[in-house]
Amino acid sequence: MGLHPTVTLTDQRGSNPKDEPPKPLKCCYIDRRTEFFSLLSKKLGSDFVLVPVRRGSAGDREQLANCDVIIISFPARSHPSFPSSLSQLQQLVSNPQVAPIVALLASPDREVMHLALANGAYDQFVENGPLDELRVVLRRAARYRELMLELDRLRASPARLSDFESVVGTDPRMREILEFARKVAQTDTTVLITGESGTGKELMARALHQNSPRKAHSLVAVACSSLPETLIESELFGHEKGAFTGAIATRPGRFEAVGRGTIFLDEVGDSAPTLQVKLLRVLQERTFERLGSNKPRAMEARIICATNRNLKELVAAGTFRLDLYYRLNTVEIQLPPLRERQRDISLLAHTFLHTYATRHKRPVARISHAAICALEEHSWPGNVRELENVIERAVVVCDRAEIGIQDLPSELTGHAGESQPTTFEEEVREFKRRLIARALEANGNNKMRAALSLKMPRSSLHRLIGELNISDLGPQDEPETTDIPDPTIQ
Repeated sequence: MGLHPTVTLTDQRGSNPKDEPPKPLKCCYIDRRTEFFSLLSKKLGSDFVLVPVRRGSAGDREQLANCDVIIISFPARSHPSFPSSLSQLQQLVSNPQVAPIVALLASPDREVMHLALANGAYDQFVENGPLDELRVVLRRAARYRELMLELDRLRASPARLSDFESVVGTDPRMREILEFARKVAQTDTTVLITGESGTGKELMARALHQNSPRKAHSLVAVACSSLPETLIESELFGHEKGAFTGAIATRPGRFEAVGRGTIFLDEVGDSAPTLQVKLLRVLQERTFERLGSNKPRAMEARIICATNRNLKELVAAGTFRLDLYYRLNTVEIQLPPLRERQRDISLLAHTFLHTYATRHKRPVARISHAAICALEEHSWPGNVRELENVIERAVVVCDRAEIGIQDLPSELTGHAGESQPTTFEEEVREFKRRLIARALEANGNNKMRAALSLKMPRSSLHRLIGELNISDLGPQDEPETTDIPDPTIQ
């Protein structure tokens, strides 16, 4: 293609080692300028392998199927080859298995940027932009590819919702918790699952049961806070005929009905004092009695409890029995809040996206960068349950192939109670201003630390500070620049 004959790329040294990929990223490019891309490959370094692709051959189709990122060059809007580039992008995007596509633009033409993204490009990069920013764009696209492959694996898995494989996450801390839970599942020990509301405590309890020797038996879930104090004993332990007014027949309780299965006591921290006394006796003696009967019955079930309350604080306040706390807390599994699993937000969001797009028969297939940034910036007081609700709502209201930040609730975009920007472009600009201003304030206006916290190149932060008119900042460091010689256009 006839793009710029001379390209100047800025290289910001000293990238964050945590962002380094474990292996070189294979990036297939669709462009006839092999010399230019050969020079660009050298400038990018050994972490990137740029491979030319000629559309149509079997070998190149295999290359496209196995690469991490695809790069398509876009000339100026007025260039004769522009329609061909746009057509190539549309054809590739029509294949759901294709790697994410990065549009390499000849110039920062907003119309071309919008066309590329609207037609399915994952991201875009201007040829005379900084090299460190291109590295970030390619790595981010490759990370998205990994998330989509993980999502495909989960969707193709025969595992049910109660299996550990359905507990979506790549966060190292969550993986450690799941490995520990797999070991605990094989035993009969009492388990206490703690964590904030919406972190998936019931899902974890069902996974423990499904992976235990008791999986052939029932799992019965009981919300302790929902049991009226007058019915606690009857509901859990059953009653004999005539035990109280209205008891016209003998009725087994939950502990008896579950047999050798698992009983899951949710919200155990909110249980009434009378229930705490009876639970303690069941755990100590492994027996219970029906209401109106003196005959002890063996308790064969395994007990798993969950709470979003701090039981130690409740014990100190005198509202929860210390002896019961020790009985319940044989093994504790603490689920982290979503704000501490930021790496999993994108994967979880796309998991819910595909689930609800299928369920509601909506055209949505992906989430924009701006929307992902908004999701990752949110503190998620409702955790995974809140994220699921947000994505379902966005799927329902979005009539396009891509969820944008305009499809998210106002509390995620920072406009609750304020007048909304009138256009999508203003919305994106305002979001970037808030995100960068917060990062600078949190890092004492140190632009290097702010750039690292935002996981973006320092040169990109400098550029955005100027573009967004963010003031009261310290002096800016000039990035090192290096020129790529004139490539030969084939």
